Amino acid sequence: MTKIKKLTVSAVALAAVFAGSAAVAGTLEDVKSRDKLIVGVKNDYPPYGFLNDKGEIVGFEVSLAKYVAKELLGSEDKIELVPVVAANRIEFLTAGRVDTIFATLGVNADRDKVIDFTTEYVSAAGPSVLMAKEGTISKWEELKGKPVCGIQGSYYNKKMTEEFGINLVAFKGQPEAYRALKDNRCIGFVFDDMTLQQKLKEADWSNYKIAVAPYEFTPMAGGIREGDAEFKAAIDKAIEKAEGEGKLIEWETEFGMPHSDYIAERAKAAAAKKN
Repeated sequence: MTKIKKLTVSAVALAAVFAGSAAVAGTLEDVKSRDKLIVGVKNDYPPYGFLNDKGEIVGFEVSLAKYVAKELLGSEDKIELVPVVAANRIEFLTAGRVDTIFATLGVNADRDKVIDFTTEYVSAAGPSVLMAKEGTISKWEELKGKPVCGIQGSYYNKKMTEEFGINLVAFKGQPEAYRALKDNRCIGFVFDDMTLQQKLKEADWSNYKIAVAPYEFTPMAGGIREGDAEFKAAIDKAIEKAEGEGKLIEWETEFGMPHSDYIAERAKAAAAKKN
């Protein structure tokens, strides 16, 4: 390779490095410059993010995202909520379509390879299985070879298929999965236990039950692009402040969630640190 060609290659490589750096850093400056925080949230995942009677996106994580916007920009109204689903939330984040995601994001090693997590704020019960009351299955092992509805991109899908041998029928969103369950296209719906518990409160789901209980509790956090330390520190600071003020406990009450010892302990620790 000639000297000129080597210099050309080096210049291209350096440009790629700098371009990559720009893609993963400086989000806080971008947010302040545009005076708006863009957040990926769920709009079909009560109580964390869902549409109310007015068609507004509300929920536990939506309130937290608005609180973060207030801390960064002085007003919770300086926020754009972008609906995401499990299958595209990390793609939206890494592609720069949103600044951060507060979207029922369970913390695990695979995701940690491509994004960074904010401080954890919820210890959520893992998946359970919603099934008609007449169903007799009560253990994960009994679902082997059975068609069970699920959601594309859920972190537990691999465990469902490889460990429990479930014939997973995965849908893009919850509405399709709920419809399929009622149409008997699957014998149950494996999904986040909190959301399924909320669904059972609806009148037209009175003939269903949680047939198989969660096997784990998973920490949940927000997601940010890798290596953006300044933005992560700013978001973590806001979350810790909300915890210390008891906001997460307030949101548990507001959105009908059972009060968890995890959130109470974090609130106590954050308040003590503040004082």
